[in-house]
Amino acid sequence: MEVHFYSFSKRENSTKQPTGQYTNVNVTLKEPTSVTDPVLVLTGNHLTDYTYAHIPSFNRYYFVGESVSIATDLTQLTLHEDYLATHKGAIGSTKAMILRSSTGYNVWIPDEEVYVSTQKTEVRTVDDVHVGFAKTPGCYLLSVINEDGCATGFACQYFTDASGLNMLANQLMNSSFIQDVMKYSSNLSAGIVSLKWMPFDLPTSDFVTLSNYKVSNLELNSAGYKITGNAYYLDGETSITIPWRTDKDYRESAPYTMAKLLVPMYGFVELNTADLVGTSSLVIQYRVDRSTGDVIVIINKGAVGNVVQTIQFNVAVEVPVATLTRNIGGAVSAISGGVNSAIGIAAGNYIGGATGLISAAAGFALSANGRSVSLKGSLQGKAATAYGDQFQLFLYVPHTLDPTNADFIATKGRPCHYVDTLSNHSGFIRCADASVDGAMFDTEKSKLNSYLNSGFYLE
Repeated sequence: MEVHFYSFSKRENSTKQPTGQYTNVNVTLKEPTSVTDPVLVLTGNHLTDYTYAHIPSFNRYYFVGESVSIATDLTQLTLHEDYLATHKGAIGSTKAMILRSSTGYNVWIPDEEVYVSTQKTEVRTVDDVHVGFAKTPGCYLLSVINEDGCATGFACQYFTDASGLNMLANQLMNSSFIQDVMKYSSNLSAGIVSLKWMPFDLPTSDFVTLSNYKVSNLELNSAGYKITGNAYYLDGETSITIPWRTDKDYRESAPYTMAKLLVPMYGFVELNTADLVGTSSLVIQYRVDRSTGDVIVIINKGAVGNVVQTIQFNVAVEVPVATLTRNIGGAVSAISGGVNSAIGIAAGNYIGGATGLISAAAGFALSANGRSVSLKGSLQGKAATAYGDQFQLFLYVPHTLDPTNADFIATKGRPCHYVDTLSNHSGFIRCADASVDGAMFDTEKSKLNSYLNSGFYLE
């Protein structure tokens, strides 16, 4: 029989078949031999001449195994079937679940072959827009009860700044004013609902007018910007670019990439990057009620209406209102003053001028006039303004092996996870529960199935 010998190098788990020149040797079988692992005796010294063989009559390809010199001018060669090259046609026509392949893969399927390092890189985008609800130095909102009321409800509300509060405090501390208060009111504190610091620019138009304060049934000479209209909402919309990594594949999604949005006056919001894949930007809408400090933020992906998350919080900060007492003729009367040590109007300053006028009863005012503030997130109060008035988007990107590298794809393939005919692919392929069908021995089929399900190269 004819045996075609080659000096041909190939990997064991490949279907590649030799081409080109070969040495044709006629061999006479004098003893029975295995078809899959034949043993041949050749005349001459052929210990290192050949690496590969094809026996047309057996219709099989072989790796040349051990070469043994058995006598002068006689060489014994042991051949081992190259199962993948021999049955390349049957393999190509097999339809199977393909787990990985060097071709036809899906870059958005997570790859278990790629390690994820604990080392991460942080990338950040800072929005160009400055929001209107994180302003410094901010302003103050005084809510009082009087006969006017206002558009936001029964209470009347006045906006002012720190110097306006100083003027108000000076009037409340004036001795002649206190005399007037005692004539008309036994408890002015009942007329003051709350005093809040707001991180907004002081509104001087639109929905406010400059008016004298009215507390209960008393009108003061000092003035604040009184809410008179109903346009007290502050609306805004902005778009912030997502600083994606350059790899456009599954690593953009969680848990390979984590995203956090820093919302001014609120803190970090965790975003699921799986919801953002394929999106280049976030569109952020917000509405602020300047009469209460309530803020609603809506986070959209790509365009308005594609909502991924909503946030509601409050940016108002309660300012304590102290209680004043004075003994006149043995009688004790309580009045209220806009005293706030946080803005530099210390009660002690007045005590130095008229000892005994102010009591240490600020705790009463806090318990009686305090209002709950709903603040969520990691930032709160005036200190939160230090973190700026812009949305900031942070991406935390772990370091990984690069699955887009050509050598990696050629050697390991990338995930497919679908059923297909193997001949539609090339390079590395790994299947699940594949079974080859064809004219072959059971041992050959078992070997082929093992290759297909552990990984081989279709070449």
